Amino acid sequence: MVGILGNVLILGSFVLCIGTVFAYYRATNDQRAGVESNWLRLGRLGWTLSTTMLFGASGLLWYLLFTHDFSYYYVWKNTSLDLPPYYLISSLWAGQEGSFMVWMMFTGLTGWGVIKYGRHLEAPSMAVIAFCQMFMISMIVGLQFGSVPIGSDPFKLLTTHFPDAPFLQNGGTPPDGNGLNDLLKNPWMAIHPPTMFIGFALMIVPFAYAIAGLWTRDYSSWVKPALPWALFSAMMLGSGLLMGGYWAYVTLSFGGYWAWDPVENSSLVPWLIGVAAIHTMLAQKRSGQSYKASILLNIIAYMLVVYSTFLTRSGILGDISVHSFVDLGLNNQLLLWILSMGAIGFGLYIKRYKELPTPKKEPALLSREFMIFSGAMLLCAISLVIILGTSAPIFGRIFRDNPSGVPIEFYNKWSLPITAVIAFLIGLGQLFWWNRMKVENVNKVLLWPLVASVAGTVLILVVTPFAEAMRSTMMGPSYGIWMALLLFSSFFALSGNAIVLWRIGRGNLRLAGGAVTHIGFAFMLFGILASTGFNNPLTEEGVVDRDSFIINQGQTVELEGYTITYSGQEQAELEGTAYILDVVDHMGREYTMKPIAYKSRTDQWIQHPDVQAFVEQDLYVAVNPSARLEEGQPRGEGDAEEFNLRQGETGRTSTGNYALFLKGLDPGRIVEGDDGRPTIQFNEPRLQVDQYLNPDDLRIVVAAQIEAMNLSTGESRTLWPIYALPESSDEPQFLQSQIEDWGLKLTFAGIDLDADGQDAAARIFAETPREWLLVQAYEKPAINFLWYGFFLMLGGFGLAMWRRIQDQHVRRRTPERFVKSAI
Repeated sequence: MVGILGNVLILGSFVLCIGTVFAYYRATNDQRAGVESNWLRLGRLGWTLSTTMLFGASGLLWYLLFTHDFSYYYVWKNTSLDLPPYYLISSLWAGQEGSFMVWMMFTGLTGWGVIKYGRHLEAPSMAVIAFCQMFMISMIVGLQFGSVPIGSDPFKLLTTHFPDAPFLQNGGTPPDGNGLNDLLKNPWMAIHPPTMFIGFALMIVPFAYAIAGLWTRDYSSWVKPALPWALFSAMMLGSGLLMGGYWAYVTLSFGGYWAWDPVENSSLVPWLIGVAAIHTMLAQKRSGQSYKASILLNIIAYMLVVYSTFLTRSGILGDISVHSFVDLGLNNQLLLWILSMGAIGFGLYIKRYKELPTPKKEPALLSREFMIFSGAMLLCAISLVIILGTSAPIFGRIFRDNPSGVPIEFYNKWSLPITAVIAFLIGLGQLFWWNRMKVENVNKVLLWPLVASVAGTVLILVVTPFAEAMRSTMMGPSYGIWMALLLFSSFFALSGNAIVLWRIGRGNLRLAGGAVTHIGFAFMLFGILASTGFNNPLTEEGVVDRDSFIINQGQTVELEGYTITYSGQEQAELEGTAYILDVVDHMGREYTMKPIAYKSRTDQWIQHPDVQAFVEQDLYVAVNPSARLEEGQPRGEGDAEEFNLRQGETGRTSTGNYALFLKGLDPGRIVEGDDGRPTIQFNEPRLQVDQYLNPDDLRIVVAAQIEAMNLSTGESRTLWPIYALPESSDEPQFLQSQIEDWGLKLTFAGIDLDADGQDAAARIFAETPREWLLVQAYEKPAINFLWYGFFLMLGGFGLAMWRRIQDQHVRRRTPERFVKSAI
């Protein structure tokens, strides 16, 4: 019943959204014709009802997730009984259908904001937003017209997805779900995806305003209301990128925060184009330049959002990206969405191109407008490089069945020089923006920023290992030269914007958004350069060309001023084994690190590093346990220890990671076999030991039933070691029981009775493999500049957004003559 109601709400929302598009379209045409009508009110009503139904459907899906109703495929696929509540919340966007619902809810809220503040542009902009929302809702409608499916149903029953599964016959429901993807079990992934969807939802507003300007032939007034939305979208999408980078840093084991993954790239590129559009919009608003660039860049930015959705959700990157969703058969709908939005955006732009205002003269070379336009074009250039590399698998399908992605070196080679020039322009453009530039005063304006940049660059090259890192880079000497130039440009961006911030901050801090954003970007570049140039792997003395070391359990090693002890293992908070490493660093600080590694339910090894963060650096540690590295091979000899276990007692091995539970003792009996000969018989029929022991020569034979649990995986198995005492000798005999792939061997060495002979304890010797770890440990000096810089940059976006909102508020409430005099 819940699923049926959810389907009805989604279908109703879809139909109402179609009606909303039509109502706003008619309202726009009526407004252009100067005709009063009720279509605007109908559009608002349709949007409100459609969005409310979407929220209702999402609430129902959340209800099913929290009640563990595994009769629904989406619930079974993305949750399990052991998930804590906060991961049940995030499981809503763990799959395609749920993530679309989250995106649509934020788009609904965004539409309400446009309705409230859009004013004369409400009708045309909301027609565009509703048209896009219509396509998104179609992705989850789950209808079937003959052999043509439309959307994927989030309320699909498990029996519908697996109609022939034996355990689902006769109305059966699985007792537990498949569980959340192991890589998503991280607090950052609980907030990273919705933040990205907020950014995606907000990016439609500048796009819609730009289309509205083209549609209504109002080519200038759309910029003022669009700017706060553009800044807000840049701030939120940038926050999502920051969270995604930090998630990769603390969750994945490659030692970094950005791997040029195609899905990462497809989110980065719209943000870069959006930032470029913000700069051209500022130039247009201030001096009447860049009309065409502002509209075109806002169209391209949102088109790339739609394109990134296709890359992520079509399954085309499934073999290349760890982030990609599986293919749900939505390719045709996604392509139709891209083509439709492109037809509207680019079609109107081409149609109105000759009408767009053109400046009477081109900006001078030293003008702020030229600097802004140049910076925006460079952002477009680096975006083009990234999107071409990301789309390589799509182009490659023309020539081969399984194309591979481009190597990381492709992105580094092209993005490094472009970024160096962008950083220099960031300093130059801000200085030019706040100074009336002429040829004769260029030297005066640039003198101190250049002196500070040269001094800072030389200092870093002389007193740090940065120069050595440049020389040893695997990408050749030109790469090292560009790293040095990027270092210089970063100092120039910092010093130039710091001077501007000092000047304008004393007068009106509201104007400091641009300078704060650019200073944050400069600090980000310092963090990127430091984590690249100063990244120091801890290795054993005399070892070269290796960034890891081996440590046995209980062993202590000393590496480059660090003392590291492998103390043991413990169960991780949510899943897997945490490997305990006690560290004393080169500054005498003592702390414990607990990197995680385990084999998931899908038979995949998962590694979660641990990061110890300090102000000046991080210590980053990831481990590969011996169980993984020896997988498929006989385990080596290990250590043996003795346990005295009574029935119902548990012991835990000090080496390895096993718990031993004595379920009971099974005394053997000598009976006559089918062939008339004596045989040894146990209660456990699987125990056949006549080939190892002589039934005619036994006084005592006892089997111990021991349940062994591998604490790393949670798996349990039963072992039956046997103790026997012959009639002819006082020397006991032992039959070991072992689990070969665990390397665990148990020997039942005897029975110890208490004083009155009533209570017996089994003496068990457990031989476990010697546990060892392959450890990757890195010092990452100054990496926190990256995170601090990103926060500072986002704060600058927020400050600029707040200023634009206040400006609009003042303009709405102040008579026009006072506005003009204030300008």
